[in-house]
Amino acid sequence: SHYRSVFVISTPEDKWATWALPLFPAFTHMTHNALDRMLNGPSIRDMRAIDANMYLVLSLRSFNRGHPMIPTNDPTSEESFSISAGEHLGLVSWTRFKSDEKFHLSEYMRCFMERLGHQLKTYEVMDGRKLVNYQCVVVRQEWEQLRAFFYQAFKVQKAAYRHANGGVTAPSLVEDAAPRFVSRNFSCCAEPQGIKTVVRNTFVEFDEDSDDSADCLKRSNSTGEVMACFV
Repeated sequence: SHYRSVFVISTPEDKWATWALPLFPAFTHMTHNALDRMLNGPSIRDMRAIDANMYLVLSLRSFNRGHPMIPTNDPTSEESFSISAGEHLGLVSWTRFKSDEKFHLSEYMRCFMERLGHQLKTYEVMDGRKLVNYQCVVVRQEWEQLRAFFYQAFKVQKAAYRHANGGVTAPSLVEDAAPRFVSRNFSCCAEPQGIKTVVRNTFVEFDEDSDDSADCLKRSNSTGEVMACFV
């Protein structure tokens, strides 16, 4: 990875003394060497290698005929049905996963594994950016410990999906998928609506209790690729 370091130096005057000018190249060269040792040292390289393989992106595809299925604990529900292929796993009753809500793979994977008696931590954000709803992030080591249990039950899920929709199409899970991020939308900041303002002389104050302004402050376009230092 490459990093861009930005130094902002405040000075008491607009002009520099002549004797100080030769010090700037020495200062920047010294800083460059220090950052090079810090960011490219052996320990940092090892940490980068660990970080590169620490997380895994999962992506669900081929579920355009409705949300995927999930085991249910209520076989008497009108929306549930039985699949004989899951008898050996004790997963006979299935239902569609939250068909009245927007699908999020992170929530689905977490609930699916809970129905199997396992805990799986899932995340919707990667490197500070929100993933699309059909992707999520898991810790690779945790996933490798549970993936066999998941695929064994997910195979039955495919049969349940085909039973409910007909045809041969069924959802499938892709591991180590390329992450796809939600496009940032700063419309709330560009055209704030319903934000209370108070004008005091030449200052404009925003009402901190406003929900819209709070949501606006939570948005950020920082990529983490710039290191800033204020002196």
